[in-house]
Amino acid sequence: MANALLSRLGDYYDPDPRATVVCLFGSAFTLAMMLPIADLANQYHTFGVFGTTLALLGSVATLADLLRRRETPSD
Repeated sequence: MANALLSRLGDYYDPDPRATVVCLFGSAFTLAMMLPIADLANQYHTFGVFGTTLALLGSVATLADLLRRRETPSD
């Protein structure tokens, strides 16, 4: 059952590398603007830093997966 689900999700997983790079640069710029103003007492600022960091890490993971898939010979 889990194998069928993973293969079905793998069929639909087709990220666009250009969109991922735009998300990476946008989140990196936003994080660079937010970190010097580290107001950790403000819950909205903390949420923004956490969300931006999550977007940055997600973009890096997606690009790393795309590079790994490109280097791996397909069956």
